[in-house]
Amino acid sequence: MKHALNFNQYKRLQKDSIQALVAMSLLISPHIKADESLSYQSGITLIHQHSFNKQIKPDTSLSADLGLYYTTQQGQWHLHLEASTAPSKNGVAAQIIDSNADAGSSLNNRDQGRIQVSELHYLFRATKHLQLTTGLLDATSYLDTANIMNDENQNFISPSLVNNPVIDFPDYVIGVSMAYQLTAKLTSRLFVSSTHGLADNNSRNYSSLFEVNEDEKGIFSAFELGYAVNQSFINIGVWLHSGQHQALDDSNNNDLSNYGSYLSTGLSKDNHQYEMRFGIANPDVSAASQFVSAAYQYSTEDWDLGVGLSSTALSSKLQNDATSPAQTAELYWQRRLNKNWQITPSVQWFKNPFYESTSQALSDEVMTANLRISYAFE
Repeated sequence: MKHALNFNQYKRLQKDSIQALVAMSLLISPHIKADESLSYQSGITLIHQHSFNKQIKPDTSLSADLGLYYTTQQGQWHLHLEASTAPSKNGVAAQIIDSNADAGSSLNNRDQGRIQVSELHYLFRATKHLQLTTGLLDATSYLDTANIMNDENQNFISPSLVNNPVIDFPDYVIGVSMAYQLTAKLTSRLFVSSTHGLADNNSRNYSSLFEVNEDEKGIFSAFELGYAVNQSFINIGVWLHSGQHQALDDSNNNDLSNYGSYLSTGLSKDNHQYEMRFGIANPDVSAASQFVSAAYQYSTEDWDLGVGLSSTALSSKLQNDATSPAQTAELYWQRRLNKNWQITPSVQWFKNPFYESTSQALSDEVMTANLRISYAFE
């Protein structure tokens, strides 16, 4: 019978993992050739959140990331280790789904925090214009990407201001990404994987990533065109999630697929950055069927000021009275204390938010005050 790690066991496991990584780097380093290199990036993020609704308890989440990169003339290996604490049951991150994209990013099947391998893949430069990446992948790193709406450790922490919630993304998943440079400004990308990643399986173990014959599983695929010129970009894509979905208005119709399209665009000029996202999904199976978000960031050498808004419209096929869109607003000020430390106070406002639990009479409007402290080194 497996038991949860106590604090001392967790520290020993963490120490053993770091020692193993150091030993691996020492073994590799003497064999690195002139055209090869070994590098790493690491960071720790603490986020404290306080809700102005007394029924939702204050919460503090902690996460850590370590990325190892081994670059050769032909490509690059990437290993991403991740650890996180579990959100408290009645805390902000657990109750308000759109409040914290960093909380609980690596949990076991008992919803307890753990250390896990989140990504392990190889990028192969097949030709001057073609790159193939295969292994354990994070789909959000390849599709619908942006500059200021893509990293909860640096910019916004609201999930709807980090990614597009109507895209039926799998979690960390076995897959392949193929990018082909059509012209100097136009790139195409094809992404194919299982529909079920690490956190999408009940067991949340690695063997389940290779179990593709389950009835509800299928293929997640997406095709995207990206155009970038000067300091602007636009990405347009379509996607399909062929795993079994149940019709929102007919529980007996449970063999449907989810699909949709999206667009993301951005512009940078001097100290200013502007970005927008749009998305639609199959309203027959997706409760969140339409989405739009917009963000702005003003940057200086020492600090950034960002504001973002998002709105998620619900499907008309839902069999309840919840028809108003879920809206989120976030304002943050990030101060760089030195090359390693950053501190980011922020406030969030939610209108008709998605709650994890409806057992309490929670308000249809709520605000939070947050503080993120980040430490990064490479």
